[in-house]
Amino acid sequence: MKLIAQVKLLPTKAQAKALKETLERANTACVAISMAAWHSKTFGQYALHKLIYRTIKDSFNLSAQVVVRCIAKVADAYKLDKETKRVFKAYGAIAFDDRILSWKTDKQIVSIWTVAGREKIPYTCGERQKRLLESRIGETDLVYRKGS
Repeated sequence: MKLIAQVKLLPTKAQAKALKETLERANTACVAISMAAWHSKTFGQYALHKLIYRTIKDSFNLSAQVVVRCIAKVADAYKLDKETKRVFKAYGAIAFDDRILSWKTDKQIVSIWTVAGREKIPYTCGERQKRLLESRIGETDLVYRKGS
């Protein structure tokens, strides 16, 4: 069962800029990965990793784990349909795991990797979300909504 706890990050202007640039760069990397997958007809996550990991890491200056998550995003997109070339929106959601994002629920702070370095950003949420975050397992999606 998938449980969702939606929270709102409260970044400074500089942190908001870094988060936005992180989404842009990661999704641009996803487009490049998708192009390589499409041209080589390589759609599995492991095979795609072998094919493109080093090139993407060197070209986009992303952390190793963000590159791995981008490869997984592209591989998942092609699971549905290998006959349609996939493209990704500049501000599409990116999945973060415990290596690149951690929750400090007692202080209501999230520590997240960005293109500007690791940032500690406060967040706000309801009581139900707080309870869900305390026993959280799995990944976190960074989603850009309505200019915030």
